[in-house]
Amino acid sequence: MADPAQMTDELAAIVGQDFVKTDPTETTQFSIDGIVPKAVVYPKNTRQVSEVVKYANSKNLAIVPWGGGSKITMGHPPTRLDLVVCTRRMNHMKDVDVSNLTVTVEAGVKFLDIQARLATEDDRCYLPLEDLITDGNEMICSDRSHSGCFLPIDPPCPTRATIGGIIAADSSGPRRLLYTLPRDLILGIRFVAADGEIIGSGGKTVKNVSGYDISKLMVGSAGSLGILCEMTLRLLPLPEAMETLLFSFDAFADASGFIDRIFDTQLLPAAVEIMNRNAFGKIMRGAVSGFQAGAFVVPVALEAFQEAVDRMRNEMKKMAAESNATAEAVLPETEHRPFWLAVGDLNPSVAENHPGRITARLNYPVAAWKEIIEYAEAALEEGGIDHTLLAHAGSGVCLINLMITGNGDRDQAADAVSKLLKRCLKSHGNLVIEQAPVEMKQKLPIWGEAGSDLVVMKRIKQTLDPRNVMSPGRYVAGL
Repeated sequence: MADPAQMTDELAAIVGQDFVKTDPTETTQFSIDGIVPKAVVYPKNTRQVSEVVKYANSKNLAIVPWGGGSKITMGHPPTRLDLVVCTRRMNHMKDVDVSNLTVTVEAGVKFLDIQARLATEDDRCYLPLEDLITDGNEMICSDRSHSGCFLPIDPPCPTRATIGGIIAADSSGPRRLLYTLPRDLILGIRFVAADGEIIGSGGKTVKNVSGYDISKLMVGSAGSLGILCEMTLRLLPLPEAMETLLFSFDAFADASGFIDRIFDTQLLPAAVEIMNRNAFGKIMRGAVSGFQAGAFVVPVALEAFQEAVDRMRNEMKKMAAESNATAEAVLPETEHRPFWLAVGDLNPSVAENHPGRITARLNYPVAAWKEIIEYAEAALEEGGIDHTLLAHAGSGVCLINLMITGNGDRDQAADAVSKLLKRCLKSHGNLVIEQAPVEMKQKLPIWGEAGSDLVVMKRIKQTLDPRNVMSPGRYVAGL
């Protein structure tokens, strides 16, 4: 182990004196489950990340990557922690190619900054056909203020999350229903492996990989295999029209029946969610004119051409009325975006009054979603546990915040989580704890139950990180 003063000097020689912090007032802000790093390093580019990792490897220093910190509560407490490598200075958008619908960004760029930049870029949907000897009044696509593209993911904590953290956690939100997962948007990445080697895979075109696509290996690795530095992602043009429909139901059977009817049609909503009254109250803090939330609320995101949005709105309103909806509301585009940002910020909203909450993410086959939600609601009500429930109805994912206070609540919460895990496993699903008080983590199945792929995961970890310096002990089964 390097002498602290010597370590500081050697790291400063790589990134600069001002970008190595060892003062407790700084390092405490980067503590993980109460464990404070010896130093926080702020590299400015991939080369500096490589040099820092090589140095750490030579001194056997344990590293944890840090972007915006929005996902840092996931995982076991680290078995050791020497350096936090913060990507805050790696915040450049290196290439915005709207003609080919790609963007290349560094890992430390905040997600909302990417969206803001892309929204100002002209897209390909306003070229007048007069250039093709056609009527100049015709347009190739819709004329949507000539404004352009977006990155089609909506991760939790969108105001804090960096793109590197989103990819490392394979973090997605409600609109994965239409736009799929972050891993499906990756065209290429550059990352620094545990030995400090810079590895690149893929590029700006779709057919750019021969052999194994190692870029996908880094997705969801949570900093256990290396540090993501740059990525090239696929974009989409902004939809012509966007709005949100809200439907209220007094019974889960009515709400789930309505959702089933949506999925039995050819309609293509961007998101179909179901949430309990507690979750809706945290998301929609202000009143919606004429809308009274029942026991369950079903928000539906519509993002398409105007004609398609109009059709979906009309048909869904009719289906909701036939499914005993007690209230409905339409949020126009100006309210549509803030609503889904608030959905992504549900967990921080809960944390304001319940810092000791447990956040569980349940996953299961889509066909089992109704049975899982009914079971979860019954188990938590039986235990008297105050909770928020938000389910991606078409994606097989449910997020539950267990809002606990005293030790008695903690015991009941741990028991409830155990029951939820068993129920998910019964349906060939699993459960992950995204947030929990550190003193409870030993009692909780942080990564659920490891599957048969654990053997392969261990071999990959041993091959890529033989000295176990990358996020040691934090990943599945203590990897």
